[in-house]
Parts: sequence; structure tokens; C-alpha cells
Amino acid sequence: MSAQSLFNALKQKNIIGSHGTVYFEMQNSKCIINDSSIVGNVIQSWLQDFMDKNSINYRTVDNTQEFPDFYLSQDKNDVELLEVKCFTKSANFDVANFLSYCHSILEKPYRLNADYLIFEYSTSENGIIIKNIWLKKVWEICGGSDRSAIKIQWKKGQAYNIRPATWYGTKKVKYPAFSTRLQFVKGLQEVLNTHSSADSLRKDFVKKVSKLFKEQTGEDL
Repeated sequence: MSAQSLFNALKQKNIIGSHGTVYFEMQNSKCIINDSSIVGNVIQSWLQDFMDKNSINYRTVDNTQEFPDFYLSQDKNDVELLEVKCFTKSANFDVANFLSYCHSILEKPYRLNADYLIFEYSTSENGIIIKNIWLKKVWEICGGSDRSAIKIQWKKGQAYNIRPATWYGTKKVKYPAFSTRLQFVKGLQEVLNTHSSADSLRKDFVKKVSKLFKEQTGEDL
């Protein structure tokens, strides 16, 4: 099943507006958990159960820290890649570690076609409510910033994590999301060009990614 089919199934089940509650119980004491650091993992676990109950084929990686969260197939076909992200109030999750992602797409640029299933939720005393969901490509959730060509979390002057742009909402924003894969990869190149730890990556980065992407997918970057 494709990510779009999964997304459609969630919409058909009226996931938007659904209410969920997470409890922790120990020694006859029970409390509701709505901490944002926990909710994301819970939603991902719920999604896995949803796919099981709706006969949606998928498999996971052995290391839960590896990309992607799900392969939407049972075989070794790495085409249907799905990452799950969650946020409340404003999207400020980590899209990926910057240098690790650049290394990754130099070897496996087909990963640029991965789908991102994104849940927006709100919290209350009674749990959480799903406010919205999106299915996006990586370039559709990333954009520039005042500091660099791609919005980045910086640590000690080094690019650390890629952070999302504001792709949602109706207001015009200063730095909208990219409209193409190529724009996104060129943005990565611009950050690499100023990154002191990226000497082995920056040379012909766009050219190398573009060439291998065409070989792997048959598509132009």
C-alpha cells in the first residue's frame, strides 16, 4: 500500500477530531499522560496498530532510531518509505540530523521521495485531540531561514538538525517550504558550503545526488 492510501484510510476513519488518552498506572495510582515528549511515540505505536487492524502491509527496521519509521511493504522494496512526525502548537520537530541526512542521500538519494505523515494535536486534561494530518515530501516541509538556506538547529556554530518550515496555516510566511526536490538539495548544498565539518560532502553535492537519483528512480531531481 502507498502512503497516500494510508493517508486516505486515516481520513476516511475521521482521524481528525479524534480524542485519545494515555494512562500510566502503578501501585493503584493512575494518571493521564499528555507530555509532548511521549505523545509522538504513542501516536506512532497507535498507527502501527491501525495498520495491523486495517490489513495494511508494512515492516519496521530493527533499530528504531534508523530511517524510516516504516516501509509500506513486506518485501525488500525500499520505495515506499514513511516517516511519522507529530507536533502541538507549532512544528518544531527534527526532520533529520543535517550531516547524517546529507551522507544518506549521497548514497541513497531515493530517500528524497520518502513520505512524511504528520499529526498535529492539542492537549487537555483528558488527553489529546488530533487537530490535523498531512502527507508531505521532505522538500514540502522544509524551507529557508534568516540564517541559512535551510532552517537548521545550530549548536556551537555547527548545523545540527534540519527543522521544518511553516507549511501549514493560511498566513503568508517569510520563508515558505520549497516547491521542488532540486530546491531542497540546492539548499543543503548552500549550508554544506559554509559548514566546517563538511569538506568531504560539499564538492559537487547536487551533481552527485542528481546523477544517482536518476539511476535509482528514473526521475530527474
